[in-house]
Amino acid sequence: MAGIAYDLLNVLSEQKECYEGLYTLATYKAQAVVEKDIDFLKEIVKREEEFVGRTSILNRKRIEVFRDIAIVTGLSEKNLTVSSIVDKMGVELEISQKLMKVREEILEVLDRVKQENENNKILLAHSMEFVDYTLNAIQTTRLAGIEVGYSKPGYQAETDSRRVFDAIQ
Repeated sequence: MAGIAYDLLNVLSEQKECYEGLYTLATYKAQAVVEKDIDFLKEIVKREEEFVGRTSILNRKRIEVFRDIAIVTGLSEKNLTVSSIVDKMGVELEISQKLMKVREEILEVLDRVKQENENNKILLAHSMEFVDYTLNAIQTTRLAGIEVGYSKPGYQAETDSRRVFDAIQ
């Protein structure tokens, strides 16, 4: 059982590292959005995809380890959790304490990732609203036939200034 428990600890530790990487990327993503750096944003998304792929592989490994633990302990695979494994092994064991610690760390980093992603979602929504507003303003200006300049089309400043001088004399 101890060998399988250490396998679980290793998988969970690697997952925690992936989640920490995703959190770091999420903070960089916010920076890229604020600075409107599309190339940097593309690079971040590419790195995120790599982390998500690695996390998916680790998830499958974790499920396999859980399956092995269920077989060895006789616990139900569907209801198996880190806490139930620790309870079965005994809370006082060093491996149990390490498992609970990494479990807590994963939960904390997942909360941070979730919060940062929510912040990024709001930031992106605001950015999209600004882009829509800008595009609508440009489109409205074009549709109204407004031209940017100092005079109206067909307006002849010379003719009007001559009238002013003619009236004065």
